[in-house]
Amino acid sequence: MDKKRLVYNILAPLVGCAVFIAVWFAVAAAIGKSIILPSPADTLRNFFDLLGESKFYLALGKTLGRTLVSFAIAFVLATFFAFLSMLSEFFKKAFAPITVIMRVLPTISIILLVLIWFKSKTAPFVITFIVIFPMLYTTVLNAAEGVPSELLEMCKAYRISRWRRLFNLYIPEMTPAVLTGVSITLAFSVKLTVAAEVLASTQKSMGRYMAQSSAYIDTPMLLAWTLAAILLGFLLEGLVILVKKLLTRRYHGN
Repeated sequence: MDKKRLVYNILAPLVGCAVFIAVWFAVAAAIGKSIILPSPADTLRNFFDLLGESKFYLALGKTLGRTLVSFAIAFVLATFFAFLSMLSEFFKKAFAPITVIMRVLPTISIILLVLIWFKSKTAPFVITFIVIFPMLYTTVLNAAEGVPSELLEMCKAYRISRWRRLFNLYIPEMTPAVLTGVSITLAFSVKLTVAAEVLASTQKSMGRYMAQSSAYIDTPMLLAWTLAAILLGFLLEGLVILVKKLLTRRYHGN
């Protein structure tokens, strides 16, 4: 890694984090009340306390599971409908209003309606699915439509089967764009799931413990749970980015 890449990829993010933490320290010290804004040290102390409790890992696992299941269902269906739209212009036009409605619906309206219609255990799955489905559908459809037309014409000219086109053309060409969208959407799914858990008061969840911390005005613990959610989002996004780099290197050699 040359010096320029080192600066951009490692040092620059570290500088940004250092500035953020320094400002946080300064503001917390100026306020002087941890009930309003605890210092980073107080937050980390509570976070490490959480790491020693079994309830933390149970809640983390439940929230992670809800996030991944919701995302997986949304991604599979979004991919299916995106390819239907590629095959049929009529279906694409007919399906467009549905995705637009899902995309422009206020998230808080979705959450409140789903809380009326579903139980607290089911609500986070439904809320996350409804919000991220149109995002994933658009991502996959745009990636499929971005496959170079000259390559498609060449496949037709040489009468290459649809299955070979799918695995040897569409998937390699679509992978970078789709995984970029997936990395963003998956991290966003963590936020949605936690928010839904807070409002639905879902048992054994990160959102439920956040709500309890807020009710008891335990701000350091609330920020500790928030830090856990942030790290979970970072971890999922980082894993997808890593997979993207590996697959891009495999398919495109760079």
